[in-house]
Amino acid sequence: MRRHAQIALASVVMAPRHTIFGLVYPVVAWVGDHMGTAELRRDVVGQTSGKVIEIGAGNGRNFRHYPSDVDILATEPHPRLCRQARRAAARAPASIAVLQASVESLPVDDESIDTVVSTLVLCSVPVQASALAEVRRILRPGGRLLVLEHVRSADPALARRQDSAERMQMFLAGGCHPNRDTTAAIRAAGFDLEGITPVELPGPPTVRPGICGWARKSA
Repeated sequence: MRRHAQIALASVVMAPRHTIFGLVYPVVAWVGDHMGTAELRRDVVGQTSGKVIEIGAGNGRNFRHYPSDVDILATEPHPRLCRQARRAAARAPASIAVLQASVESLPVDDESIDTVVSTLVLCSVPVQASALAEVRRILRPGGRLLVLEHVRSADPALARRQDSAERMQMFLAGGCHPNRDTTAAIRAAGFDLEGITPVELPGPPTVRPGICGWARKSA
């Protein structure tokens, strides 16, 4: 019950920022892709197999990288970005259906998905534990969570800078927290991190620490 209240409160507080974010995100994502994020996206989504769902698809920056032989359900809560994602899906090599839905309430059955894709999403969900619990719910035993995410730096000095920059980053980037220990959150949610590796993302130092790869739903 407490988590549901946190999600609801965060949604109300962040609504105006998300309106602004819906306007600037396509530009920010385009710049990031041209600085190197596109290659990381391709590495992640190229590993998809079976029945796939992408959470927080934004305006569909991943869509052109999917293999042509997979069917994907993509979800995006922001109405403006959802419309843009549908247009991107129409041009993608894979078959992609786009639904407006939040990460915390995915419109699929328990243990019905083989692969969940999350790229630059877990930094901005209201409550990571709730989002990851939903991901675990829909994944089949042994299913994989493919991730490309910002994380808290292992360097204490940079981590302190991330803490100082958090409020401004949340305002400018639709609720993005640059200082979340997402690796630990994925492990705590019941995933084995055998395929996760650290990466450096493009952008200011506070958003460069990242992780890329896959985590498997543990028994």
